Amino acid sequence: MIHITQDKKICNEKTYIVVHFLIILFGISSWIGINGIFIQIPILINTSPEGWSLPIYLVSITQTANFGPLLYIILQYFKCKINESWWIMCLLMLGTLAMGFLSFFSSEKTVIANNEYSLLLFVLTFFNALVSCFSSILFMPYLRNFNIKFLTSYFIGEGLSGVLPSIIALIQRIGYISECTILKNNTNIEPLKSFVLKFSPNEYFLFIFIILFLSLVAFAILEYSSVFQNIKQIHNSISIVLNEKQAYSHDHCTNNIQEMKHYLVNNSKYLTKQIRNYLFILLAIFCFLSHGFFPSIQFYSCLPYGSITYKLSIICAQIANPLMCLLAFWFKISSIKLYIINYLCIICLLIGSYVTYLAISPSPPLQATKLGIFLVIISWALLMGFVSYLKLIVISVFRNTMLPNILFNVGAIMQIASASGAIFSFIIINFTNYFEVYDNCT
Repeated sequence: MIHITQDKKICNEKTYIVVHFLIILFGISSWIGINGIFIQIPILINTSPEGWSLPIYLVSITQTANFGPLLYIILQYFKCKINESWWIMCLLMLGTLAMGFLSFFSSEKTVIANNEYSLLLFVLTFFNALVSCFSSILFMPYLRNFNIKFLTSYFIGEGLSGVLPSIIALIQRIGYISECTILKNNTNIEPLKSFVLKFSPNEYFLFIFIILFLSLVAFAILEYSSVFQNIKQIHNSISIVLNEKQAYSHDHCTNNIQEMKHYLVNNSKYLTKQIRNYLFILLAIFCFLSHGFFPSIQFYSCLPYGSITYKLSIICAQIANPLMCLLAFWFKISSIKLYIINYLCIICLLIGSYVTYLAISPSPPLQATKLGIFLVIISWALLMGFVSYLKLIVISVFRNTMLPNILFNVGAIMQIASASGAIFSFIIINFTNYFEVYDNCT
């Protein structure tokens, strides 16, 4: 009897490990398409007719995909019957196909009114962006069916959606063959050097396609495999917890019920309506900055220090994301107090102010020094890492409350804030003189 119990426990542990892995793969699909495209920007601008304006165009196109989630929110408001898992499956298939086409047509140009445009790149970026935009209001709410510990796995996967493309970008093995001059306010900054690649952007996007296909398979296994169905926490289990009914016979399910009770008790002590609204505002502010504003100004703050600095800042920022999320496995988010969230906000705003200053300054400090390059790269890495960890904390706090539709509401706020950040960035960059465009680069 003891051996049977031990075997059952080992089996459950192995199943949990597999589920963690599948959810990480599922989480990777959330942003890998868009992250992969943005990491290739330093290469794409060399062949794109849009040149240095390409990043802000891609940011704007990415945020226009928020019309998809807006439609979904309207359908939810009118209480239309929606099959959540069906929507996710369709989105993952759409993103996978779009990335597959991008691996063949990323450098194609279209002539419209005697002007060349990267039309196919824009269209396929839009379809990849749909997956990312929907991830907040579909992927995260889907995780309410699982133990809260799996939320951390999802965020690790979301972080890896930037790390994996970054590693492949490093393997592309950039070298130098020629130089050109960057101008900012009619001042020579530093020569830019052109790229020699080990493989082309098309082959790079083919790798992203393979990862997206694996994410699609992982979600299909999670949703339709009978092996993992008993891992899910059915939404009605909330009432079971509150009524203290023992509806599950498996040990791990009983532990989940006790854990849910623990979270409900803890959060009811301090998560008042005022604090809840405060956390909503914080989440909106940092999604506005991290998903809209900061990506738009990153190349303005980094390019004065060299194109390689720009590329390394993108890669290090992406790697910092899942590394910070891993902290959640050692520091229990349920034990984090409000003052810690406030300290993290202050740190993020201070670092964000520094990189913004670099972006708008005609002569950024320490330009020709290794210290200046190091400060730029480490600032972007710390900024995106701390922002990611802050968002994980806030979302986990809301997840612990077990309030109806809370993750859907959180996702809606995140997407609205992200779109607002992109619109604000597009206006301030294109219609003001705060950010100067780099030119005279051949």
